[in-house]
Amino acid sequence: MSNEQHEDHLKNSNFGGESPVNTAATPKQVALLLESDMDCFLTVNGDDQGQLDKNTPRRFFLPAGSNLINAITQDGLVEKEWVQASDNEEVANLIYLAEEHAQALAKLREQKEELSGPLGIECWSVEQIQLEQMAAATEVGLAKVFRDGPDAPEMVVIPAGSYRMGEVSNKHKVAIARPFAVGKYLVTMAEWKRFVVSGETTYSPADNGWVGDNLPVTNVNFIHARAYVRWLSAQTGKNYRLLSEAEWEYACRAGSVTEYYWGDELGKNNCNCQDSKSEWSCKRASPVGSFAPNALGLHDMLGNVWEWVEDAWHDTYRGAPADGKAWSSDGAISTLGNQEWRVLRGGSWMIDPRDVRSAVRFMSDQSSRNAYTGFRVARTLA
Repeated sequence: MSNEQHEDHLKNSNFGGESPVNTAATPKQVALLLESDMDCFLTVNGDDQGQLDKNTPRRFFLPAGSNLINAITQDGLVEKEWVQASDNEEVANLIYLAEEHAQALAKLREQKEELSGPLGIECWSVEQIQLEQMAAATEVGLAKVFRDGPDAPEMVVIPAGSYRMGEVSNKHKVAIARPFAVGKYLVTMAEWKRFVVSGETTYSPADNGWVGDNLPVTNVNFIHARAYVRWLSAQTGKNYRLLSEAEWEYACRAGSVTEYYWGDELGKNNCNCQDSKSEWSCKRASPVGSFAPNALGLHDMLGNVWEWVEDAWHDTYRGAPADGKAWSSDGAISTLGNQEWRVLRGGSWMIDPRDVRSAVRFMSDQSSRNAYTGFRVARTLA
């Protein structure tokens, strides 16, 4: 049947009982007759209208003028929303979903097949990862490990590449097109003190009674972390920033596909968290660099202190950037000060081992600060 025949059939149809929509009283109403080529769920002007069965027209009585119609397939793959404007007595509309749904389903199957095995950096050996690091550093004219002056943290060049981000049961592809740099360690107390001495901040975080300049700075919130990278950028003339969440997991995993970057089991003395058998577990943060680095040469990516990243919090990765950039828009809003929640990564010295895995993410109000949260920096290289 042609589209024109479908529409004629729809206009002349008497199928389905009337389904009035609760709206404010208006002097004039119009009838909207809807039919779909797939089962779908409907909302009209934000009101749930339940399921619209395939090839089964339903009539809705609406205020004359503009009305918002939303149709979504049962599996959520395809959604269409439009404003239906009419002053005619009756309007018919056939909702075409089937072809677009078939295309979306084929793409989803293709993506699942692609994500069924190792991808990009996950296929590289440790030796190849380190060779790619050297090549990336050479490309941007830097050593693999470098420092932009005495007040700047030690940085490690991270090569471009792709990987599968997220939990084993729900991964998605991320492709990072350009190399970038990441702090070899968490920002330390000593490095923060240089920030204070510069006069660009008056905030001196509490040290929790711990002694040592080589401890990670804690009791800093998201706003403090951003202030530090702004200052560092001004000091060095380079583009320092926080990592995106996707960059963080890429750098943390360093090509690994296991629960932790050293394997699937917590093991002994691999990091500082609950039950990790380190001398600091559940007592305090440990000096940076106290544990073996990952394949990229980064220390304490898991355990020790949670790390602020740039992204706003979203409950899922649906709609997240696939290019490694920060997802900074439309995040969840905290009831504390009406501010966006932000993402924390990596776990801490007092957290359960299941929450120290490479895929784990946590949300926090951006004004929150405590003894188990710090940060590390990133730098754009090109």
